[in-house]
Amino acid sequence: MMRSSIVRGAKTLTVQNLSAYDHLIFHGPCIQSVRWKRKPIWLPIAKSKLFKIPPTPAPQPEEYEELKRLHNNYKTLMKSLKQFFIENEAKKSQMFDENVVKHNAEEDFKICSYINDNWNKHVAALREKRLAEERELRVKEIKMKVEEKAMRDLNIQKTVDAEIRKAKEEAPTFITRDNIDEAIKNTLETIVNHNAAIDNNGNFYKDEPVNVASSAARR
Repeated sequence: MMRSSIVRGAKTLTVQNLSAYDHLIFHGPCIQSVRWKRKPIWLPIAKSKLFKIPPTPAPQPEEYEELKRLHNNYKTLMKSLKQFFIENEAKKSQMFDENVVKHNAEEDFKICSYINDNWNKHVAALREKRLAEERELRVKEIKMKVEEKAMRDLNIQKTVDAEIRKAKEEAPTFITRDNIDEAIKNTLETIVNHNAAIDNNGNFYKDEPVNVASSAARR
C-alpha cells in the first residue's frame, strides 16, 4: 500500500526516501538502470581533455581498400545522378522553349485537324447513305400514297357515274314545271292500298292501286 507523502514527526529526507522506495516497488519493472564508467553523460568534458585531439587509428590495408572502393562507387553514382538531373533539366528547358512549344502546338493542331477531317468524312459518308435510304423510302411512300389516291378517286368517280346514270334513268319520272298539274291529278286519282298478306309459302299478296277515274268510268 502507498504510504502518505506527509508523515507527522518525520524528517523531509526520510519522507523522500520512503517515496523513492514506494516508487521503486510499484515501478520497478519499468525502470532501466544505467551504470556510468566515470561520470554521467550530461557533465561537460574535462578541462584537461578539452583541447586534446586523440590520434586517428591507422586503418588496415584491406579495410582501406574496401572503404576506397565504396567511396569511389558512391562518387560515381552521385556524379551519374547529377548528370542525369542536368540532362533532364536541359530537356525540360528545351521542351518549354517558346519556339519549341509553338512548333509542338502547330504539330498537335495538324494531327488533330487530320483526325477531325477523317472523322468528318466518315460521318458525311454515313449521313449520305442514310439520306439516300430515307429518300428512297420516301419516294416509295409517295408512290404508294399516289396509287391509293388514284384508286380512291377512281372509286369515287365510279360511284358518281353510277349516281348520275341512275339520276338520268329516273329523270323522266321527275316532277317538273311542265308536268306538275298532271302529277297532282294522277296522285289524287290513284288510291294506294297498304293492306298486304303473306301465306305459309312466303308469297306476298297486295292489292293493286285503284284509279278513281277508271272506276267511275266503268260504273
